[in-house]
Amino acid sequence: MEPMVKNVNTILCEVADMNRAVAFYRDLLGLTPGVSSPFWSDFSVGGMRIGLHPPFQGGMKEPSGGWILGIEVDDLKALRAILEVAGTKCEDYHDIPGGSVMDFHDLDGNPIQAMQTGVTAKDLA
Repeated sequence: MEPMVKNVNTILCEVADMNRAVAFYRDLLGLTPGVSSPFWSDFSVGGMRIGLHPPFQGGMKEPSGGWILGIEVDDLKALRAILEVAGTKCEDYHDIPGGSVMDFHDLDGNPIQAMQTGVTAKDLA
């Protein structure tokens, strides 16, 4: 079987205060910010990207903690089919700038976010 995952796109974490988090990574760790907004900020590190995002859970004000692995795939719909056949629950697709993502968890409950560029959630429905 050909690998579904092209590469690790982003390792991201939920942050309670975007300005404070950006300042930490920029000022204390010396990283150069890429995109910086209240809803998404990122930093390039050794060919990888660290992303900062407000909490994902509806209405939740505090982050759940931990990091989320962000992977890139060529066919998000095919990945979803494989995961669901294996019994993995996948969240609805949602749009991001430049593509669409789908959240799911590995067998130990660790969060993973799969991304496909050049498509929208509507394209995948």
